[in-house]
Amino acid sequence: MLFVWALAFILVLQEQDFSAAADPVSVSPGSSGRSDWCNEHNTIHRRLDVIEEQVEKTVEYLESEVKTLLKDISETAWSAPIAPGNPIMDIFDDAS
Repeated sequence: MLFVWALAFILVLQEQDFSAAADPVSVSPGSSGRSDWCNEHNTIHRRLDVIEEQVEKTVEYLESEVKTLLKDISETAWSAPIAPGNPIMDIFDDAS
């Protein structure tokens, strides 16, 4: 039983060491660990900024494409020739 308690105590101590190494806040100011973490943080933000810019450009491009397609569709619908003598159907008319 003493062996189990000793093993549990060792595991608890090792877990504290791992969590201290993984936590960027617990690194003392001015150390290289904090500097590496800050550099990685800044790199991630720069990459996110580039991705955000690309997404915005893509959305603007797609909006212009949709507007062009809708304009083309509406022009085609209004300029479709109607055969003479055929009555104009109202698609919104409720026949019931």
